[in-house]
Amino acid sequence: MRLTVLTPAFNEEDVIERSCAEILRALPEDGELLVVDDGSVDATPKLLAAAAAADERMRIVTHSANRGLGAALSTGFANATGDVIVTMDADLSHPIALMDELVSACLGADAAFASRYIAGGGMHGVPWWRQAVSRTANGVLRRALRLPVRDITTGYRAFRAEVVRGLPLESTGFEVQLELSARLVASGRKIVEVPLVLEQRAAGMSKMRYFRLIPRYAHAFTLARRLRRAS
Repeated sequence: MRLTVLTPAFNEEDVIERSCAEILRALPEDGELLVVDDGSVDATPKLLAAAAAADERMRIVTHSANRGLGAALSTGFANATGDVIVTMDADLSHPIALMDELVSACLGADAAFASRYIAGGGMHGVPWWRQAVSRTANGVLRRALRLPVRDITTGYRAFRAEVVRGLPLESTGFEVQLELSARLVASGRKIVEVPLVLEQRAAGMSKMRYFRLIPRYAHAFTLARRLRRAS
């Protein structure tokens, strides 16, 4: 199975060069690294262009303006050429060494989620309050929506390409991970989970603003509840 690693990036000049280099080192010779530059206005585009010029396995798709994580994933799903697509943050908070296990898990499943909330998973170096917010929100949303996976907002996932290519995603921001989880479950897709120990980002600033996410997650929850009722 040919692999695409899909990495959305927005203003990641402090880490993107290192991130691309480490992903490319782990990437099979026939794989591709697809970076969706989501309207960066710092040095990210220049650094990405230099990395792509040095390795033909790397491609860049650019948004003219910042459109959000959900939009970046939709663009990436549409442009990926691999049989399996792994989504990974650009900030090196996701351990690249786990990628092979996620890909292998897709041999017997439609998707594999790297989970912080199963045995062997957790968070390291992440502020306690962020851990508490994430754990509480995941637990409440998972029970309310009757989702059979423990980590419904993880961004580190592997999908069979046909499962997500053309998937009608409505969410444009971080809440897209909740929508993705609900859509896969509602359509009867088989999801497996592997343990993830999430690290603090290697450099740069997080783009997540928790209070701004509340109305977005409320909309995503309403959408997810509708999908679950229809399934």
